[in-house]
Formats: sequence, structure tokens, C-alpha cells
Amino acid sequence: MHEAMDKVRRARRGLAIYFGVLLLASAPFQVDIALHGLAPSRFLPFVWVPCLASVVARFVLREGFGDVSFRFDRRVAWSMVPALIYPVVIALPAYGLAWGTGIAAFEPAAVHPLGFPIPGGTPGERFVAGCIIALTIGPAAMAVLAIGEEIGWRGYLLPRLIDAGVPYPALVTGVVWGLWHAPLILSGHYNPSPSPLLALLLFVVSMCGQSYFAARLRLDTGSVWPPVVMHAAWNAIVVSFFGASTTGEHAPLWASEGGVLVAASTVLITFLLLRFRRGQESAPSSRSSALGTVRL
Repeated sequence: MHEAMDKVRRARRGLAIYFGVLLLASAPFQVDIALHGLAPSRFLPFVWVPCLASVVARFVLREGFGDVSFRFDRRVAWSMVPALIYPVVIALPAYGLAWGTGIAAFEPAAVHPLGFPIPGGTPGERFVAGCIIALTIGPAAMAVLAIGEEIGWRGYLLPRLIDAGVPYPALVTGVVWGLWHAPLILSGHYNPSPSPLLALLLFVVSMCGQSYFAARLRLDTGSVWPPVVMHAAWNAIVVSFFGASTTGEHAPLWASEGGVLVAASTVLITFLLLRFRRGQESAPSSRSSALGTVRL
């Protein structure tokens, strides 16, 4: 009993340090981005702040880095397949419905959000080239951004929330993940929308849906790599391909990371995927892992 209580207290101290550093270190970048835009020189160091916060917490409490778990084995490798497919399954119904109903227009981008031109002289050619990029080099390039966040979110925050006995740790992680983007969204520099407050709310909903799937990948494999792949694939597929290929006055309200259809698709499909997998578990709403039986 004493060891269990000590583990809880230690996890809560770690969370206090983590959130303190996260808020203090993020603020200058958030203000700078809100005032001057999303230049790579600002955004790249910003997305590594969650990692920095976790490193500081580990050093202060002398915890080491073993539980981040960069392990890579056959199970981890196979888990990267659903991690890559997940954003496609989310995006297809959301954007397909937007394009099909005319809420938004399908117009394959000529320039990738990272700044390089997309090959092709016609929309069809650019669509094919965009698909290939989104499913191959896109996730690899976006991993540079995703790994900094995932070392913080799934490598530290999620396990510490579990150890601290916080209810619904995957949901809490998703809310923190979403709200961390709030200054960027409300200022209109990230995921611009005619209604920034609504965009932020829907963005948080989407992050919560993703957070449950990422948590399952993390706990099932004991590795941070599958969530990194999922996060990178989301940015490459949903944001940089489907989102960049969608135009129209009302498109941001319906078909974007802060759009109604993407949020609804993320929640619905994540729920169905997790429900499908629960049949393999002994407890209907929990997951046994190295961290014990965890209620997500």
C-alpha cells in the first residue's frame, strides 16, 4: 500500500513539473506565432516543447528515460500499419461527404504545405502525386514534428496520468493536446476558420478521438513509435493532403481539423475501432498492460 501511494504521489509531482514547464516554455512560442505566423523557425522548436517538459520532469525527479520506450520489435512494426491507415479511414468519409455534397470543393494543391511543388500539370495528376506523397515521404517528413509532441504526450503525460490515478487519462491527454494549440487556432494562424472558437472546440474533439487510438497503440505495444507514426500520418494525410486539397468559403467549418465532419468522423470511427477490439479483452472498458489494468 505504501509503495502504491508513493507511486501516485511521485506521478503527481511529475505532472506538476511537466505542466509548469509546458506552460512556461510554450508561451513565448505561442505568442510569437500568434503575432507573426507559422514560420518553420517558430513552429519546429514549439512542437518539441512537450518533449522538453518531460525531460525536465525526469531530471528533476531522477526518473530516467526507460519508460518512454523506444523499443522496436515485430509487434511494434505491425502496429504501424493501423497507425498509418487510421487517418485515411477518418478522412475519406469526412472529406468525401464534404466534396460530394458541395459543402467544399475538391482542388488538389499545387504546393505541399511544407513548401515544395507537387508534380502534375492537371488536378488528376496532382491528386495521384499527392496521394503517393501523403502515404510515403509525407509521414516520414512529418515525423520530425510528431516525435517531439509524442515523447511528451504519450511518452510521459499519458503514463503519469495513469500512475497518478487520474480518471480517463486518454481523454485528459486529448484535451491537453488540443488546448495546447488554442493560441494558434484562436489567432487564425493554425487551422484558420471563420469561427475560431468553434474551430478550437471541434479541434479538441478530434484530438480526444485520436488520443484514445494513440493511447491504445502506446499501451498495446509498450512503445512510443506507433503513436509517432499515427501522429505523423495524420499530419501528412488529413492536414497536408485532404485539407490542402479542399477549398470553399465554408470548407473550414466542415472539412478541416476544426471542422464538423472531421470531428464527427474521428469520434465515430475511433469508437467503432476500439469497440471492435474490446472483444479480445477480459474487461469491456479497460486494457491490461505493463501499467496494469488501465481505464482509458
